[in-house]
Amino acid sequence: MKQAGFTLVEVLAALLIFSVAIIGLSGAATQSVAHTQRLTHKTYASVVADNQLIHARMRRPVVGTRSGREEAGGQRYIWQMETSETPQEGLFELQVTVSQDRDIFVTRRAWVSQ
Repeated sequence: MKQAGFTLVEVLAALLIFSVAIIGLSGAATQSVAHTQRLTHKTYASVVADNQLIHARMRRPVVGTRSGREEAGGQRYIWQMETSETPQEGLFELQVTVSQDRDIFVTRRAWVSQ
């Protein structure tokens, strides 16, 4: 008489395969969450950088470095803007870098004339 069902070895092998698959999927999910958080920070940091470039374009350019803090998306970001002269007379280069806890999220450049 033939019995239907799985042997203990078959069940253990299936559990082993299932466990390996779950470990891989949980690692991928954790990595996905970390990438999503990084992209969120980059998006808000881009908004901060754009805001600072807009403010700088509305004023007369002054060669030097300025810095400050701005809040976006419930997070505080540190920005630093460097204004420098270019070889072309009357044209200035603006470079703004936005970071948080030594982690630079975005650097943007723009040019403005007097």
